[in-house]
Amino acid sequence: MSELRVAEISEDTADNLKKFKFRKSQNTYHVVVKIEKEALTIEPEQILEDITLNNLKDSLPYHQPRYILLSYRYEKEDGRVTFPYCLLFSTPMGSATNLKMMYTTSLTNLMHKSGVTKVFELRDLEELSDEWLQENLDRTT
Repeated sequence: MSELRVAEISEDTADNLKKFKFRKSQNTYHVVVKIEKEALTIEPEQILEDITLNNLKDSLPYHQPRYILLSYRYEKEDGRVTFPYCLLFSTPMGSATNLKMMYTTSLTNLMHKSGVTKVFELRDLEELSDEWLQENLDRTT
């Protein structure tokens, strides 16, 4: 059995993720992040601005894990608008076990380097919707 290793994040990538966290925008913004298996590094794969969660869902692989950092425009019931910074950890059921384990063991490293504190696991991409995200955000406040 091979040894389970944690993927590394370069200082450049970590700096860019922190800039993403503190950016000023009135739009929803997504950074899709993947692990490069050969180099064992965590790298941004796509940067998507002002798209719906349905469009985001369509851009994600259905049989491979991914991390999705997002700054989400969320209008609360009292009319206030916030932009929570959160991480969606997508681990579709059809993913290879070794990939799931690699992403799971590297999750804490990504959380630490990106400064994200709200993490939601997504097992089925079909569940990804505004309602799903808002329900999860409501549970954290």
